[in-house]
Amino acid sequence: MMKLIKGLFTLVGAIVVIGAIIGAVTIGPKIAKLDPQALPEYMKMFDTVLTTGDPAKGMVRKVKMVIPEGVTKAEAFENAIEVMDEVGAEFGLAMVDQKTMPRNGKLFKDGGLLTHIRSYCSPAIADRFLTHSGEFIGFMPCRIGIVEDANGDIYLYTMGMELMINGGHVLPPEMLELANEVKKGMYTMMEKGAAGEDL
Repeated sequence: MMKLIKGLFTLVGAIVVIGAIIGAVTIGPKIAKLDPQALPEYMKMFDTVLTTGDPAKGMVRKVKMVIPEGVTKAEAFENAIEVMDEVGAEFGLAMVDQKTMPRNGKLFKDGGLLTHIRSYCSPAIADRFLTHSGEFIGFMPCRIGIVEDANGDIYLYTMGMELMINGGHVLPPEMLELANEVKKGMYTMMEKGAAGEDL
């Protein structure tokens, strides 16, 4: 019986070693070509998905809006979009579209929950990325959503840009610099728009 158990463990060990060798030979060279930040960013995303069960939470960044005492939600919202548009212009990101959606069957101004989406873009940067890969169109334009939850708290959301920038092979240096500038612009817009500093 002991010989059988030892034999099974030896067989399992051999299968594991063979699998590891095959993986190293077939997958190893592909992984080696990835941006060094790719695997850590994928692991962060997977950890969030495993923890929450919600894939959207693994791909989206959010910031809670500060509403100072004595300021209405409508005033905080108007301030946030004004600040975001100003900061976007500083980074060369023009507001190219906006949508306000009804919630609970009503628009925000009529008593519904706030849901507003603003889209920003730099045509010159967009052109560079589309020349590199037409699939980047799926990430354009950059969007910031302003959403009120059932508790009345308001959050600003945008797609986390880390995987778009670092999730594959290393981007050419100039493209990497442009992508990081867009990321910095979008995240700064969110943070300053949510902060309520101009109120």
